[in-house]
Amino acid sequence: MRSQPHQLFSGLRSSLPSASRKDWLTHSLQCSQFASTGKVERSLMQCPWFGGSVTAFQVSACRSSRLIKCMISETKTAHHNGRVWNFTGDSVGWFYSSLTSSRNQTTPFCTHGWQPEFNLSSEVSSICCSDSWCIATSFGPDCKILHFPLEAITEDIRVSRIDSRVACDIWTADLRGSRLALGARSQLVCIDDIANRAAVHNLPTYSDVFSVAQENHVVYAGLRNGGIFRFDTRTWESKGDALLDGLFTRPHNSITNLRLLRDSQLLVSNVDGKISTFDLRSPAIRTPLKVCTGNVNSYVIKAPIAVDPSENFLFAAGQDNRIRLWSLRSGGPPLAPNTSSTPMEFHDLNLLQRDFIHPIRTMQISEEAEGMVLWVGSGSDVFKYSLGQHVSAG
Repeated sequence: MRSQPHQLFSGLRSSLPSASRKDWLTHSLQCSQFASTGKVERSLMQCPWFGGSVTAFQVSACRSSRLIKCMISETKTAHHNGRVWNFTGDSVGWFYSSLTSSRNQTTPFCTHGWQPEFNLSSEVSSICCSDSWCIATSFGPDCKILHFPLEAITEDIRVSRIDSRVACDIWTADLRGSRLALGARSQLVCIDDIANRAAVHNLPTYSDVFSVAQENHVVYAGLRNGGIFRFDTRTWESKGDALLDGLFTRPHNSITNLRLLRDSQLLVSNVDGKISTFDLRSPAIRTPLKVCTGNVNSYVIKAPIAVDPSENFLFAAGQDNRIRLWSLRSGGPPLAPNTSSTPMEFHDLNLLQRDFIHPIRTMQISEEAEGMVLWVGSGSDVFKYSLGQHVSAG
């Protein structure tokens, strides 16, 4: 049986200094609150005449550079000059935008304010925001990159076609400043300055790149064959450095997500459901710092995760269409759903108890005026969960 959040930390109360004890008790309370999440808003993100389903969702705040990934082929939110941009993409290639003022007034476009901007001909595989740009990519042999300026008065939407001899099958992307890293078939592709179409670096990996993460001058790539490579953008050595001494390559255990955390930690999730953190200061050591057990997956590549801005909590979507929650401080089994303060008739609304009808393709956490929010993309719907808040009777 999984431990209740308050039980996980009860043994620490007498052993920790008062300041540390207070911090742990606060974290324990947050665990309990997040596990009780039941307040949800549901919105249809699909325009009925296009028929695409959500394959990714992303929300980002340009001022804090916090990004979140969720479901419709891709969705993202950007705060720019007092306005809030939301972007999404779907399985048939449509890229949508929605502009909301600081007063949360949505422009009257399409369903729930979503305006179709452009069709990329194939599934939108990623959306990234940085500075004054939003970048979207498409999957398949005929890949495209869409450049959407957040300051619409300065430039129009621009779409670049990628020669299949340069790259195809873009699985994922990450934008840091003006540098765009693309996870593609058998290689990592980096574009130094996406706005000015600067030098393109093709870095062979000999296995598809399913996940990408960037930090300063370093780019990390997670591969289909389980390899994790690190590339230095100051030298662009095409070989890169292999990390973790091939821990997930024998046998192959595909890397579905990479996330850089504080204190030089790398969060890694695998296609078999394994979730671990590692110390990048000792990249050859195969022993993880923490292991989060209990996730359910055996073959799904697009199995999203979401980490809160404080990097204390991890949400992961399972192959069984359920979401689980872990404390990144302790790892171990997922936190149990907490319905003690929720009326019986609303138990099925609890985030950790819900069986979604369709696969969960994307998730993202954002900080809203009402508090922390988890966005979940499933089918043609996007669900907005107010973390720590539950439905009350009456």
